Amino acid sequence: MPARVTPRTAAALVALLALAGCGPLGGAVGSTNPVLSVRVEPDTLTLDTRIGAPAAAQFVAYATFADGEESPIDLVSWASSSPSAGALDTDGTFTAVETNGGTTTITATHAGVSGSASVTVRYLADELVGVDAAVVDAFAAATPADDSGVVITYPFDGVTVPRNLDGLTFVWEGTASVSRLHLSTPITDVSIYSTGEQWTADAGLWEVVTAANRQGAVTAQIETGTWDGTTLTDVRVGPAITLTVNRFDATGSVLYWSTSIQGILRIPLGSTTSEEFWSAADSGNRCTGCHMLVEARDEMVVTHDGVNGTFTVVDVSDASDPQAVILPFDTNRMTFKASSPDGTRMVGVTGGVISIWSLETGQRLTEVDTGSNRYTHPDWSPDGDRVVFVRATGTYQSDMTFTGGEIVTMTWDGADLGSPTVLVPADGANNRYYPAWSPDGKWIAYNRSTGDAYADLDAEIWLVAADGSADVPLVSANGEGAAQNSYVKWGPLPDDDVLWLAYSSLRTYPAGMASGMPQIWVAAVYPEEVATDGDPSRPPFWLPGQNTTSNNHLPVWWSK
Repeated sequence: MPARVTPRTAAALVALLALAGCGPLGGAVGSTNPVLSVRVEPDTLTLDTRIGAPAAAQFVAYATFADGEESPIDLVSWASSSPSAGALDTDGTFTAVETNGGTTTITATHAGVSGSASVTVRYLADELVGVDAAVVDAFAAATPADDSGVVITYPFDGVTVPRNLDGLTFVWEGTASVSRLHLSTPITDVSIYSTGEQWTADAGLWEVVTAANRQGAVTAQIETGTWDGTTLTDVRVGPAITLTVNRFDATGSVLYWSTSIQGILRIPLGSTTSEEFWSAADSGNRCTGCHMLVEARDEMVVTHDGVNGTFTVVDVSDASDPQAVILPFDTNRMTFKASSPDGTRMVGVTGGVISIWSLETGQRLTEVDTGSNRYTHPDWSPDGDRVVFVRATGTYQSDMTFTGGEIVTMTWDGADLGSPTVLVPADGANNRYYPAWSPDGKWIAYNRSTGDAYADLDAEIWLVAADGSADVPLVSANGEGAAQNSYVKWGPLPDDDVLWLAYSSLRTYPAGMASGMPQIWVAAVYPEEVATDGDPSRPPFWLPGQNTTSNNHLPVWWSK
């Protein structure tokens, strides 16, 4: 495909090339008439490239001499700032890559004097899903009318996704017999033509769409029309949505409890397949739900049979073959637990009572005297200095079912817990529970609802600063309506721009989710936006690879 040159026309560029052999050459210039400046033509260039048809362009360097004359100059060295965008020959000929888009700066240098030009390479691709190739030209020639009823229902507008997300499905509605899903960025222009109403991006094409576009917006839009085999009519276009691709991969995997196996499943980030990790059969046909990871020891602790159940410690150093290393004993019971960052201690709660356990032996070391107060839902801070709990100030039935929960922290001195400090106090109307430290130790995410903390439909996710200076709802992550957003857990820290938060939710996944099935969702959180915008979250994405006919709960993020 021919290059599109801006601001000069192709004819002007040909004229420039014709002049390249005229005028004083760089090699002939003496000290009496030195080169004062160099410029490159064209100074701005956009090239459209496709597989099998790489675009190319010729650059020309112009020198301005001390006597004021400007002429083409051939004794220059050429350089490109980004070889991934294309190849640059020694004569200034640039050939774009044909497999992706990108940007680069072309620089011409003569005797230490340089000039530059900017190049944008746009990758163009069409994917046909059960439609005739003539549809491509038909859509290109059409003038669609705006139609707000032609909408993308998933992904949600404004979502942030990691660049290594495989299996992202686009779902739309309000279309006619054929549709065009148009995905565009400053360096990519990809269209998918289909008779259906959903399309799933594979890893290869998604990487092309997002390549060199980290932290940039991808615009998605649906066009639709009626195709009779030769003519496209009634062409309409819906409103565009945007999604942001984070410049870093999301790392690790998510372990979650699933009713399909009554045990723990694992989905590595970037995968579209869930794998059975620790089932009820692995625990002697006991229900295996509440679980935590002990990263320092490559171990997982699982509680059996719900409230005040016995527990098993599992060696997960070989993710393909977990092995029980401490078996359950009737006297060793806890509901919820958290490990110290160094992996030596575990804090657990049983009937609202806090105990400290050895992770090396699985034995209880001490019971913490908390008087008549009931505590549950512990989580240890990343620096090991504090443990966050929920203190139930209202009714209390079990570690799972209570009201009047408030968020408190206790210091840890290496041997014992200190007195509680209230971070988010009870208010008589709301319940607070499931607190979780962010990986940088600056924030605690938690649930808030008006019910008793167990499967409460109006559960929301909130974020409180570790020093209590801010306490805000994650509006975008929560969505609208009663979605039972529950049991929040953070992902490993990928960089300082975004934190990933996994949780269970009844939020509707339009690509085939059975009604009323909780699923694992992941939302991006930008904590620095708390001070400016109030809501630092983005709409979530459904974690690919789940069984949509299973209840999926308790996501725990593992670094492996």
